[in-house]
Amino acid sequence: MRYSRLPLVELVEYCLSQEKEGDFWDFKQEWHEKIEDLIKDIVCFANTAHDEDCFLIFGVADDFSVTGMRKDRRKQADIIDTLSNLVFAGDNIPQVSLKTVKYIDEELDILIVHNTDKTPLYLKKPYGKMKSGCIYARVGDRNTSDNGNADIDTIEHLWRKRLGLTKTPIEYIFDALINKYDWAESQNGYYHIYKPEFTIERVNEDDFESGRGSDEFYSFAQTNESTSYYLLDIKAKGTVLERYQIVVLDSGRLSIPVPEWGFIHFDEYHQDTVGYKYYVRGSHTEELMRFMYDSQDAEQRWAFRNFEAVTLFFDSKIEKARFDKYIECNQHKLESRVKDSDAYDYIDTGNDVKTQGYKRSLRTAIVLKEMLEEFRGQNRSPSTCTTVGN
Repeated sequence: MRYSRLPLVELVEYCLSQEKEGDFWDFKQEWHEKIEDLIKDIVCFANTAHDEDCFLIFGVADDFSVTGMRKDRRKQADIIDTLSNLVFAGDNIPQVSLKTVKYIDEELDILIVHNTDKTPLYLKKPYGKMKSGCIYARVGDRNTSDNGNADIDTIEHLWRKRLGLTKTPIEYIFDALINKYDWAESQNGYYHIYKPEFTIERVNEDDFESGRGSDEFYSFAQTNESTSYYLLDIKAKGTVLERYQIVVLDSGRLSIPVPEWGFIHFDEYHQDTVGYKYYVRGSHTEELMRFMYDSQDAEQRWAFRNFEAVTLFFDSKIEKARFDKYIECNQHKLESRVKDSDAYDYIDTGNDVKTQGYKRSLRTAIVLKEMLEEFRGQNRSPSTCTTVGN
């Protein structure tokens, strides 16, 4: 799990639950009085061996109580200007952004130090107590001392990170999916143009059984309900690392990984259950889906909008678990709103029982998406059973 992909409120909650500081987060009750002390913290967090963004969270006391800030706060533009005026080796400047969140009725400032593979970052000219040529890093919950230098093992690891030697093949492949221009099409998929040993390949139909499934309820959200499937392998040097089932929707217009099934149980024996389809943002399935979907293609865009209308997208697994609990608490509201809906009343599967089941699934998906937005707006605690209006 990439903790830095959590929504910021969930990230704060996770960090507080650890009751300590770590290698990608630090708590401060107030902003640094001296800008040079802040810059040093930023440089240390930029020099981390892991592949997470790092976070300076302001408004949390030494005992991890949330106090908010009472003194002057800094602006993102001023921090970026200060960093830009420093002389970094190779002009590799730490990238930061500043966000503010409301947590337990207090405002917290969160300075995000974005992950970089240009490590180690170091100054060519001294600044504050930082010396030129010295490498300041974050290891665990500690920064390199003002007059010191990171130890040789840490420095070596930072150079390995720059050279791409710290990632497993599957981590490298999925990180590389973000830039589609680094991939070229092959006869049966894609290959990475700089590391052609990394491939994404369609499985030969002779290698798996026929009868690869039929339509699902979301097939009938499309203009054409024609649906088919195939398998896709993620490979490194010919070795299959992961395999995904791909659904082909709208008579071939859209090909994406099959979304996961989610289930909400309203009784102990799971007789009263609601199912839905979903992705978790930042998961391998969702990242592969974003890679395969071409938003510039008008036909794909139309098919994806129809698909998206009846598919849930969660920010994290934590949000999904909380939302499921939220729906358990609001079962009667869900059922009432689904009953009142006449969406997709026109669909006909050729089987009355199947048609009624698909209509209910489609309407349930629409209502669940509406309730997910309401849930996010209320920012409820996971342990609290809350209700919403009609």
